[in-house]
Amino acid sequence: MLDFRVNAELENLSKITDFISSATQKLGLDESKGFDVQVAVGETCENIAKYSYPEDKKGAIEIGCKLEGNDFIVIIKYQGMSFNPDSVPQPDVNASLEERRVGGLGVYFMKSLMDEVNYSFDAEKGNELVMIKKDCLI
Repeated sequence: MLDFRVNAELENLSKITDFISSATQKLGLDESKGFDVQVAVGETCENIAKYSYPEDKKGAIEIGCKLEGNDFIVIIKYQGMSFNPDSVPQPDVNASLEERRVGGLGVYFMKSLMDEVNYSFDAEKGNELVMIKKDCLI
């Protein structure tokens, strides 16, 4: 398991992207599938940084990456406010820009770029998001 921990702040998104890029390369992911993982994790961590912690009390994001067979698994843990991605309505990506509501695309990208997205919350352990990209080795 490759692990990374960083404060949940927008200025750390490039560090998260660098970690995911390095992890996907080290574990032998196909380049296009590795890019999908980078986008999904980046969108997820941006939402955590923006919405999960109060402005005056930022916490950490912990990211773990591993291979199970040909599947790449990303586990994101954080202690901020709970949030279930299944509660976000599917955006109408075919609507004109004027008709689209602001926001909601991060969860859309996460679900459309990854093969599985599983979320859990425990009052003591916090939030855990597990995303899986299947059959992704070169």
